[in-house]
Parts: sequence; structure tokens; C-alpha cells
Amino acid sequence: MKLLFLGAGAVGGYFGGRLVEAGADLSFLVRPARAARLARDGLRIVSPAGDCQLQVRTVTADALEPVYDLVLLAPKAYDFDDAVDAVAPAIGEQTRILPFLNGYAHMDVLDRRFGSERVLGGVAHIGATLDEDGTIRHLNNAHSLIAGGRDPQAQRLAERFIELCAQARFRPMLSPDIVTSLWEKWVMLATLAGVTTLMRASVGEIVATRDGEALIRRLYGECLAVAKASGVDISEKARSAALGMLTQRGAPTTASMLRDLQAGQRTEHDHVLGDLLARSERHGFEAPLLSAAYCQLQVRAAAAGAPAVPSAGA
Repeated sequence: MKLLFLGAGAVGGYFGGRLVEAGADLSFLVRPARAARLARDGLRIVSPAGDCQLQVRTVTADALEPVYDLVLLAPKAYDFDDAVDAVAPAIGEQTRILPFLNGYAHMDVLDRRFGSERVLGGVAHIGATLDEDGTIRHLNNAHSLIAGGRDPQAQRLAERFIELCAQARFRPMLSPDIVTSLWEKWVMLATLAGVTTLMRASVGEIVATRDGEALIRRLYGECLAVAKASGVDISEKARSAALGMLTQRGAPTTASMLRDLQAGQRTEHDHVLGDLLARSERHGFEAPLLSAAYCQLQVRAAAAGAPAVPSAGA
């Protein structure tokens, strides 16, 4: 299977690098400056699962050809439109696309652009950052990829990809229902991002207060209600696991959105919180905590001069 991974940042570089380490036929689509740095220094991963430094194949946009079986995308949501345009020349007759983004709006965009039969679904669970020197720093023990298709042919390709991933140093899983898997992560992440950015604190710090745990549970309930109204029933097992993480006492857990906010970087609030809020309004009910979390991030983004992005669900 011939793979193309857009970018070699924190998420793409980690999972793509682990696949290269395991012998996969994979190239990174990168900008010329990143290609030059990778050629000079290699791809370096620092991780609790083991460090590595790899020589990797790169390709730049001007040299793309439609020769890949699977194109993988893991950009920040606010860079998604540019990412889709960048990979379009690599999409051949047999090529399929596997995005690893938060939320669900990206699936709708890819379906419209390339056809739903070409689009698989993917979920990435990892805490990672890209250092200024290009090192990918894995922050914890979570590093899993979930993939699945929405029809039998796509599911067979997802199964082949997961079998390939089994040789790599991360946890791969085949989802029997990738739409539900995408929503499971979305409602959990929206809760985590919403509450940790609203309070500017970790899960442990929030639940140590009088009302912290109750607020987290209420916000998670709002997000679950949007999923249910959208036709997605999240299982009791998944809900229990999510709430266990979201209310763990003493946990230093924060959302990457909070880390981006504190670093003065753009955040994915429009795509993770704004789209979910727009869907709640479309179904005719209010989500006051979700609205408050989204509002304060819009205020911060406006103060920083970031362009406004309409909610994809609107």
C-alpha cells in the first residue's frame, strides 16, 4: 500500500514516522523548507514509547502525482481547506482519503469534493507537539489510530490499513461504526476543550472546586444531546470512559486547544465547539455552557486578530 501523509507536524509526523519505522511505503507532502530540514536532520520523535530518528521520503506540491493508494490528512482544522487543495493532485482513480481531524464537518467537505465512496473516517488519540527545531515530542502514553469505512469496500481498505499499522509502535483499531467513533471523540473533546479553556485550568484543578465536576457533566450532557439529535447514540461504555477521564481527580489533563491558546496560537474552536453549537441550534435546543465556552474563545480570537470562520454546521 502506497501512502501519502500531508505534513510532518505533531500528529502526521508521529504516526507517519512510526509507519516509516515499521517499513511502510510512505511519503510526506511538505513545504520546501520542511523538506530541506528533514533531508538534513531526519524526522526525530521523542516518546515514552521509544525515541527514533528516521530518514524519510518527502514530496512537495509541485512534484505530486496521482500514484497513491491512500492519502492521509491530519492538519489543524483552520488549515483544512488549504490541505484539501494541496492533496487534490495526488488523488487518482484508485486513491482513497483518510482524514484524522476533530469533529465531522471535514467529512462533509471531502464527500462533496471527491465523493463519499473515496472517503474513509479516522480518529487520532495522541498528545504531541512540534518543537521549534522540528522534533516531534509525544507527551503521554496515548497514541492510537482508529479507522473505518462507511460502506463495505471502504471498510475493507480500512482493514488493510489497520493491518499495516499493526507493525508500528502505536495502537491501531478498526472501527465497526466510524461515524459513531468520530462523534464519541468529538463530544468528549468539545467538553474537555470547552471546560479547560473556559477555566484556564486542568481537569484536576477544575474538579477540585465545589462546582467543577457538575459543570463538566452538564457540558458533556449538552454535547451528548447534540449527538443524539443528530442520530448518533453513544454507548454507555463510551460515555462512562469519557466521563472517567473528564472528571479524574488530580489529573493534569488539558485540551490541546488550551495549550494553543496559552501559546498565543490559533485554535480549532470554530470546528470543535462552533460547529457543535450550530448543530444544537439547528435541532432547536440551547446549550448554554457550550455557548459560553465558544463565546470566550471567539473573544480571544478577535482580540488576537484571527479571521472569523463561520461554523460549518450553520
